[in-house]
Amino acid sequence: MSSEIPPWNPIQFIAICTFSCFFSFFYLPSGLEVVSSFVCLLFLGVPAIFVQLKLGGYLQRGLVGVLSMFFPIWKGIGIAAMLDLLLQVSVMAVITAHLGTYAFIAISSNPYTWSDCKFLSQTIKDNEKCAGLDGDGSSKYDGITTFWPEELFYKRAFLQASSGIEDTGGFPQWGFTDVATRAEVSMMPVTLAIVWVLVSLFVGFGPRMAGWILFILGPAALCCLLTTLGYGYHSLDHKPARDQLKSYYTVHDLDEKSLMIWINGFKGLLRTFPMWTAICCTMGKLCGRSRKIRNLSWVMLVVVFILVSQAPNFTMAPYLGNLAKKRGGYKTLRDQVLSNEPFHRMMVLMPQAFTALEIPQPFSFVFFLSAFLFCLMFVCVGILTIVDNMMDALKGWIDKQACSKIAVHLLLTFFTMVVSQGIGIIMTTRAGFYYIELFFNSFDKLKFVMIILMAIGLLVVYVRQNFGVMERTLMGMWLLVSATASAGMCMYSSYKELDKREGKVPYGFVHDAGSRYYPDNWTMVTWVIAAFPYVGIMLGVMHATFSASKSPSQKCRKLWCGVTERVREQNGDEFSPPLLPSEPSAPPYMYSYMDNTNNQNGGPGPGGSGSYPLDHYKLDYSPTELEPLTYGDRSTRI
Repeated sequence: MSSEIPPWNPIQFIAICTFSCFFSFFYLPSGLEVVSSFVCLLFLGVPAIFVQLKLGGYLQRGLVGVLSMFFPIWKGIGIAAMLDLLLQVSVMAVITAHLGTYAFIAISSNPYTWSDCKFLSQTIKDNEKCAGLDGDGSSKYDGITTFWPEELFYKRAFLQASSGIEDTGGFPQWGFTDVATRAEVSMMPVTLAIVWVLVSLFVGFGPRMAGWILFILGPAALCCLLTTLGYGYHSLDHKPARDQLKSYYTVHDLDEKSLMIWINGFKGLLRTFPMWTAICCTMGKLCGRSRKIRNLSWVMLVVVFILVSQAPNFTMAPYLGNLAKKRGGYKTLRDQVLSNEPFHRMMVLMPQAFTALEIPQPFSFVFFLSAFLFCLMFVCVGILTIVDNMMDALKGWIDKQACSKIAVHLLLTFFTMVVSQGIGIIMTTRAGFYYIELFFNSFDKLKFVMIILMAIGLLVVYVRQNFGVMERTLMGMWLLVSATASAGMCMYSSYKELDKREGKVPYGFVHDAGSRYYPDNWTMVTWVIAAFPYVGIMLGVMHATFSASKSPSQKCRKLWCGVTERVREQNGDEFSPPLLPSEPSAPPYMYSYMDNTNNQNGGPGPGGSGSYPLDHYKLDYSPTELEPLTYGDRSTRI
């Protein structure tokens, strides 16, 4: 076993795994989708995370390093997964900034800023709603442009408040086009910069420091969420909360749409659970080489996800249920919540509930703070994964140059932060949420290609390891079935979307205009974004070919086989502390064959000039047939 202490211990790993519920604040499965999510988790998610976590811990490498070591020509899939993760992190950082802004607004003023129409000029409150005014002060549009204050705040202050992009390419205008916000500069670029500064500080000093920070953030976020949940069920009416939960989790009569509902549940799991991403290999690596943690880490990840993934829905149920009861339109509110409008639920309906139910400010603050912390944890884990894989790639150069690993890690974190900030800054402009929606639409388009290629690479590496034959056979077959089913559902979903909308992409993700579509040129942009990560495949093939060309006689082996030696099982669970490499055990009075002298009789030994030429008999590992006899040996050098 390696003498290095793993950066993360099992308790830290459990706390860090809570980040996996970050998207549950936005995505709400209902009825059959809940069943689909958990069934797919157990039958399709388990083999994927088991293989990745085990390979990461056993080989002590991230996804790119694992593929580079045993399947060099396939390393581009790891690079593509990193680029895909970079795009996801860039988008989630912007959403994290929005949640942080709402948390600040929740605690900054009383009554809530979002509950007032005064932040826009020429508006009045008409029956608790904001209505536009003519120049003489009379109401106009007769309710056509009447919005709840929270909805207007979201649409004006967050969708169109900042300057930058004037033409949204045919995107809808929200009304009040003649009204300007008083704040000419949006808070979003500043908030986004603060988010990235926090991520750089949390991640930049290495995985050990990041592990302790995430270990604190996970329980803190969960405590904030449980605090809001406790107040809701203690102080609000229980019956609307039960009705709301019943609308979430009741499985209605199955019809011809059952297949798509089932696939939507799987897609929700795919967005939330890190089953086909580059994250799991790095998490396994950071937990060390211990056999116990390698075989149990997948259980921890699955159990934590099951326990916390539905916590946001249980927390929001009493607030949304009582809001529907107070304002009447329960059916309309339920349809809005159950539709694909995650931002509407978090940034319109929940602020409405806090206002209408007169919730004390600290509870609205801790709710948005919990969502902010969970999303921030995902961004940190994603950036840590990317930087750690780059550190693996530069390990030889760092050792050769005797550079400080902390300094290089900090520099790479800063570089990754700058790139992500550059991608995310366009999402803070006037059409920012439309850009977010473009990215979200693109993530699912070619996901099936990533799943199949990643499964092939992981399978090749996994079956070549020194694990049990039965384990490799069963888990390898299960991984193939999981990848085939996952890719098939993703491909079928993409086909149905294209067939239904004739190739156009809807932009109902932000608002309730689900029947509207992006123009053709914007649809093409989504395909470009979806194809961008696969540039990494070409880069990986080029690098592997260039590296193999240095050894013409073994070019084929270096391209397809990589390391041919068997990696010796390293397990130190029964030793505490872990054993160091063996030291010479010969008594001091015995001569060594390493001594270049002869004794007085001309033979080898002290005082002579000869030696036994045994140095070339060094063994990297014991022969397979002798391993049971030499299992406890820590050195095979004679």
